[in-house]
Amino acid sequence: MPERMKTAGRATVARMRTALLVLLAVGTPALAAQDPFLGVYRGQGRACTGGLFLRQRTLEWNASFFRCGPVSYRRLEQEDGARPRLALRITHAGKACRFEVVEIHYFSEWSWTINGYPSLEAYERRDEPGWKDATDPAREIASCGMRKD
Repeated sequence: MPERMKTAGRATVARMRTALLVLLAVGTPALAAQDPFLGVYRGQGRACTGGLFLRQRTLEWNASFFRCGPVSYRRLEQEDGARPRLALRITHAGKACRFEVVEIHYFSEWSWTINGYPSLEAYERRDEPGWKDATDPAREIASCGMRKD
């Protein structure tokens, strides 16, 4: 193959690589802007001082009495509308997180509630009478009022 064709091929690959990097850099913030849940949430109060950081692929929740993550997650449920809600199931947490499900509720521009559930069962049974007020550690739910930056 002539040297001129090799040089042209390398230049084309370099241009394609640059274009891909530009698309990724420009496209990622655009995707984040479309997802109202991604961002930084700040907690206050004795048990909830700290923050929850929800990124496109990872979640991290650090508060006064626990640390969670960064861990990967998958979307379990999502409700849109006037009061959006998102439930995330933690994947591959190991000892990095005591929660299996994290739920984010929007109430107003400055008010969000973040709930952490120790198991999928605790999340699914959260509305049953007596479930969330029981003293069983398998039912302990962390609940923090937060504001989103």
